[in-house]
Amino acid sequence: MGFLPITILLIMLATAAVVVFEKNIAAAKKLAMAGHLLALALSAMMLEYSARAPISVLVGPEPWNFYVLVMPLDAFMVFLFVGISTIIVWASFSMIEHDIEPGRVPAYYALICALVATLCGVAIFENFFNIFLLLELSSFAAVGIVIIKKKPENMKAGLKYLTLSILGSSFILMGIIIMYFVTDSLSIIGVQASLTDFTGYEESVRNALIFIAIGTALKSALFPLHIWLPDAHGTAPSPSSAILSGLVLKAYIFLYIKILYKAVGAETLASDPVLAQMQAIMMIAGVVAMLAGSAFALAQTDIKRMIAYSSVAQIGYIFMGIGMGTRAGLFAAMFHILAHAVTKPLLFLVAGGIIEQTHNRAIAGMGGLGYKMRISMALFTLGALSMVGIPLFIGFNSKWYFAEAIIYAEHFWILGALAFSALLNGSYYLPVSVRAFFGREAVEAAAANVSVERPLKDLAPVICFAVLIVALALFSWPVTAYLHMGIDAIW
Repeated sequence: MGFLPITILLIMLATAAVVVFEKNIAAAKKLAMAGHLLALALSAMMLEYSARAPISVLVGPEPWNFYVLVMPLDAFMVFLFVGISTIIVWASFSMIEHDIEPGRVPAYYALICALVATLCGVAIFENFFNIFLLLELSSFAAVGIVIIKKKPENMKAGLKYLTLSILGSSFILMGIIIMYFVTDSLSIIGVQASLTDFTGYEESVRNALIFIAIGTALKSALFPLHIWLPDAHGTAPSPSSAILSGLVLKAYIFLYIKILYKAVGAETLASDPVLAQMQAIMMIAGVVAMLAGSAFALAQTDIKRMIAYSSVAQIGYIFMGIGMGTRAGLFAAMFHILAHAVTKPLLFLVAGGIIEQTHNRAIAGMGGLGYKMRISMALFTLGALSMVGIPLFIGFNSKWYFAEAIIYAEHFWILGALAFSALLNGSYYLPVSVRAFFGREAVEAAAANVSVERPLKDLAPVICFAVLIVALALFSWPVTAYLHMGIDAIW
């Protein structure tokens, strides 16, 4: 089954190449969806086969080879990237022409297909040269789906995003170069073999990980290196915001996980006191981010900027779990990657629909919207309850796993931060729903009985996300079993 990973990449790249030259908008949409569905079917097959044995492909000599090694977590991430992107592309069919000029629509779908291909490549490749190349390409594709809106605020946000993303890539490159100097290998597996005993090179390995950690923090918007995210996510077309928040940030975090646990190894991280301290610093940075991101979100008046700052907080959760340096912490982080990937696109897509229908972005102007856009606001409330961590929604499962990991690691002080963060989440998400369904404006809207709701067929993709939020909460055991198996394979 070695052909599967490469085939998925080639399908997405070929789709991008074909779509970009398509003049007919309807045909471009169909081609983009067809490419996604075919890649999704293959990624589901890869998910199954990688659970039995790693999928390995090696083409070319060191160091410039195409080395693919797909283990369960890699396959999980590829399936997540393609699956979530498929639903977002479906949702964009009824939205994107409200955000960008019709002539740019084919280019938009080409950028999305290319972006998903690069994200999948980061997950499946083991050669640092290929990974770094794809990191850079993903930055340009991600910026492309922001600036394609062709407004001054988008251009400004895109340039800021590109500058800081390239800076983050430069830090990661410095770390890779140091790793290559120490191990004489550009393969993650080769680095792992060489670092079983790195006596005499301890300082170099530590410096490499510091560079990679800073680069990852920049590219994934870990507070206080998040300054590009609110502008980029807040001004981008809503489907772009959904992809950026739900998927793109996760690829860089997953690369960091691969380097930590596949290249360096959990045993080495735990045995070296300096590396253990670095992990603890990352954990504390995650805790600070999950509180600071929520505090900034609480101060926002624009619905999309509020959701964007919420992503800063959610990224903090993931880094907190990784920084614990335990299996339970890594499991909680991986599950939260899934929880955030299915919840945040729902919120951005609903926000985009609200802006499209009402021409209003201000939270203060959403009073009574629960009676003008009943289904949309019900979906938003469901997503909000998940982000807060209410039972029956996937966000609750995620916070439960974080609490378990915190208790196992005996970092009891973080439990208070976790609870306070949930309180902050509720403080900025739930008032939107309360304002929409209750109060004087809601009574007036109910009496007027005027609907500006989007057609049900346009809401179908968002409803799919809502179904996933509930289904993955109630029937999470296949996912948790798969993640545990994947973590066992790299620990």
